Amino acid sequence: MSIMAIFKNCIEHFRGKFSKNYIPAQTPKAHSKKKVLVLDLDETLVHCEFKENNNFQYEALLKVIHKEQEYKIHLRTRPHLNKFLLEASRDYEIIIFTAGYEVYCEKVLEYIDKDRLISDYYARGSCQFINGVCFKDLSLLDRSMEDIIFIDNNPNAFDRCQDNGLLIPSYLDSDDDDCLLKLIPFLKFLSKKKDLRPINQHVHTYENNIGEPLFTDPQKTLEIQQQAVDEDSLSEDNVIKQENDITDLDIKHKKTQTHFEPVFKISNKLRSATLFSG
Repeated sequence: MSIMAIFKNCIEHFRGKFSKNYIPAQTPKAHSKKKVLVLDLDETLVHCEFKENNNFQYEALLKVIHKEQEYKIHLRTRPHLNKFLLEASRDYEIIIFTAGYEVYCEKVLEYIDKDRLISDYYARGSCQFINGVCFKDLSLLDRSMEDIIFIDNNPNAFDRCQDNGLLIPSYLDSDDDDCLLKLIPFLKFLSKKKDLRPINQHVHTYENNIGEPLFTDPQKTLEIQQQAVDEDSLSEDNVIKQENDITDLDIKHKKTQTHFEPVFKISNKLRSATLFSG
């Protein structure tokens, strides 16, 4: 990356710091006695498309400016999202951890979190990319691991925190989806545990208590997730991410700068669909 490009990204980074529309409501100190609920964004809480699709009934059209280009985001929230956030916030500090760019994350959170129930968010710059696969490191949160549950639709996200991870079926656009509704009583049950790990063991106990699985149709879920993993290996500006480095300077919780390696040209259609997803 040239010195001029780095300088330009730095300007964008600090400009964003002083012009945020979405500001998380509370500091971590306000949640010192609560458990921590870490949530993925895309296909977990919302589904977004970047081209108009007659078969997709979106509820909001958001506009995002990224690197001087405007993107139109056709967004649909997962059913029962508002109720889920409200109920979960009673027992948990809610943190978003997404592979999407910060500017995209802020725009979506501004829409879905009007009551400021989410305390913080971590975006693409806080993710680690190895061989095109995205990993999310919960140690960045500076919270006790025994207090954290991490819900994501991508199993790769749990690679370094398997005891904390709960796999949720991917959400695309179904009106009948009730995953968030089912999570409310489970999270209430889990919040009373001293140590939330391993999550799968607590899920098994809970399922035995209620006599049915927490989520259904896991095979279909895994198929959708595998497709999402493949798409997430594409990145902007014809580059791939190497080792544990961070890509973008326009980020909130950045660690290090990335080394880049040119790769094949990505079509505009694919780039628009993967630019913010994760």
